[in-house]
Amino acid sequence: MSEDGIVRFRSEADDVYTDQDLIAILNLAEQAADGKPLLLLMLVNEYDFLMTKEARNLFSSYEKAVKFIKAEAVIVKSTPSKILYNLLTKVYPPKFPFKAFTEENDAEEWLLKYK
Repeated sequence: MSEDGIVRFRSEADDVYTDQDLIAILNLAEQAADGKPLLLLMLVNEYDFLMTKEARNLFSSYEKAVKFIKAEAVIVKSTPSKILYNLLTKVYPPKFPFKAFTEENDAEEWLLKYK
């Protein structure tokens, strides 16, 4: 967790994430934020970050995610990836603000509106 109150997750390899993987990430983020509601920044622009259908559905129904995440931003590699992520949130809407970006500064600025 950085001084600005944003919890950052950086993908370390190309992988397909399951709902259980996302629960583990959320548990780590919760620990970093000392159990307080958090702003989550997912940095997945260096590697592919693919999710199973269950994982995509998780954040719209998982009580802990709804309770602890104030807003989430995702940094992706390209504009087409950004468009895809933002379209997916229309199909699988989370219960908190979510937006994909290609630039980290833009994502941080957007997240801090929810601080």
